Amino acid sequence: MNRRRRLKLARWIFLFALFVGCAQLPEYARPRFHTSDNGSTVSREGFGYRRLTVEDFSAESLPPEYSPYNHHINAHSCISIRPSRESKARITQGIYGNQSFYVGSIPEVTFEAVFVPACSWWNPEVNGNQQAYVLQHEQIHFALAELAARQLTRDAREEMKDYLAISNSYKEVQEELKTKLKNMAHAAMESSFTEHTDFDEDTSMRHDPHAQRWWLEEVEARLAEEGAP
Repeated sequence: MNRRRRLKLARWIFLFALFVGCAQLPEYARPRFHTSDNGSTVSREGFGYRRLTVEDFSAESLPPEYSPYNHHINAHSCISIRPSRESKARITQGIYGNQSFYVGSIPEVTFEAVFVPACSWWNPEVNGNQQAYVLQHEQIHFALAELAARQLTRDAREEMKDYLAISNSYKEVQEELKTKLKNMAHAAMESSFTEHTDFDEDTSMRHDPHAQRWWLEEVEARLAEEGAP
């Protein structure tokens, strides 16, 4: 092969690699986090991080916006981040002059990833040979969310040391504390989208057990290294 042909071939290989490396997920395949119907991140629906089973996907159908793509979607997981039951808020009353006021703080806070079966859907067309791969894929998304929740817990404990909500209304202080936790959880979910998207671009639009196994080992090692927050 002469030099010109070698350069031409190298150029095509480079362009092909560039194209593959920059492949974009279709809109319906992009990762999204679940938000409860009332917009709260402190809802008690669902369960915290554990090993998933097919039975955990109990929704009868996909959300309406995904329905046109049900033949392209193997499973749909409703995952979010919320404060755990161990989190504690404190509101105390004070008096200044003749005016009473309330001071709220969050001295103990822990966040967790949550999986919600009621809106998580499993495609009945997934055959037995694909089932383990699809379930493993959803497990990795759950693990990535749990890793984001643990990082948020560490960040929040530092930030909450000096945080106070002050108002002359008990309810306003209560709402401010709830909103603070909700906004922190939402920001953590948003910041984790990049990693979820990287994972999906590696594994979602094709069957690649080797790549997906790498991701599984990676998230399991990180979970074990970090331990409970």
